This record gives sequence, structure tokens and C-alpha cells, in this order.
Amino acid sequence: LRRYVRFRHPLKGEPRGIGPKDIRSLMGRTYRDYLARVKARPRENVVQYDSVIGKATDGKALLTVTFPKYGFQFGLVIKKGDPSSAVAGIRSVFGAIGDEAVRGIFPINLADNGSEFAYFPRIELSRSGDRLCSTYFTSPYKATDKAECERLHELVRYCLPKGRSLDSLTQEAVDEMYSNINSYVRKSQGDQTPYDKVRRKFGDGFLAKIGIRRVPKKKVRLLPIV
Repeated sequence: LRRYVRFRHPLKGEPRGIGPKDIRSLMGRTYRDYLARVKARPRENVVQYDSVIGKATDGKALLTVTFPKYGFQFGLVIKKGDPSSAVAGIRSVFGAIGDEAVRGIFPINLADNGSEFAYFPRIELSRSGDRLCSTYFTSPYKATDKAECERLHELVRYCLPKGRSLDSLTQEAVDEMYSNINSYVRKSQGDQTPYDKVRRKFGDGFLAKIGIRRVPKKKVRLLPIV
């Protein structure tokens, strides 16, 4: 999982070169469609996606993956502004946990309209062309559509201060950063840690495969890593 696999070709049956600025990719994937899906299936897990950037000249960025119900977030190092890199990172997580786990953990996926998510709908299909999940886009310029993700970025910025380059960032450092963040006790989660809540819901195996470990309460540190 730490050496994210790149998929050089589109999956069977998926469109080439379609992104959120193409009307075809928005059909059935608008924020209104997302709200209807959540209302119809309130027990399904929702996953929000965004990106954190450093300097304008950077070649790297951080793709953040958020489980808003649990206050849980992890991240993937990607090429800045590269939608193929973002899709490859997400697919690598999916490949590591298996198709059935994807259907249970990632059924509803919501991303913004940034360039990194131009190919976001491609994660819906497995390599064999089977349906795994659904994808949706937030309304343009509406950060409040994924407010939970934005709030967790406040903790990330303790470790990745604004204005600093992310080009030295490694996946191992990101995993360690998020291990600390997810081991931080939250009042919003009933004085529990996001790690423990996700562990109870999705198991130790899932957390191990995405590189997140439990950090003892007294050893949690949110310090700059770049």
C-alpha cells in the first residue's frame, strides 16, 4: 500500500478524459444527487475527499480522505493537480482492502471540483469493470458541503503549516501524522478517539492496510513535519 500502484489505462467500460467540468460526469453525481442518496440510505458510510497544498511551485500535494461520522481522516501523497495520481492513490487503497470491503466502507464518495478530482468517477469501477461505489461532487465554491473535512484540515495544518513546501513529504510521514491525529481524543466523538471508533466499525485490518496505528494518549504529538 505504501508504494501506490499506478493504473495507466482506464478501466473496462469507463469513459476517457471525463471530469467535473464535463456535463457527462455530473449526471447523477451532483450535490443534490448526493443528498438524495444519503437520505435514502442513511446507514451507509460517507467519505469526503479534498486536497491540501503547500507552495504554488510544489510538485506534491496531500489527498485527504475523511469519514465525517467518526471524525477520522487519512491521507495520500499525490502529484499536485494530477487527477490520474489521485485516482491511482484511491484505487490502491481499494486494491489493498478488497472489493467487498470497498462496498462496505466506501459506498458514498464526495469530492470537490478541484483539478485533482477531474477523473473521480473512475473509482466507481473495479479493474474487472464491476460496480464498487458511487461518486458525487460538491456544489462549486461551497466548502460547507464537506465541512467535516475542512475542520479536520485545521489539525493537519499543525503538522503542515501553510506556506511550507510539501515536496519533501513521504507517505510514511503522512501515515505517522494521521496516526497521531486519529489518536487525539475528541469531545465531538464522545471523548473517544477517531481511531477507536473506526477500529470498532471496520476492524484492525482496515487500519493496518491504510497505515494508521494507535498512538498512546500521552504520546500524541501534532508537530510540523515539513
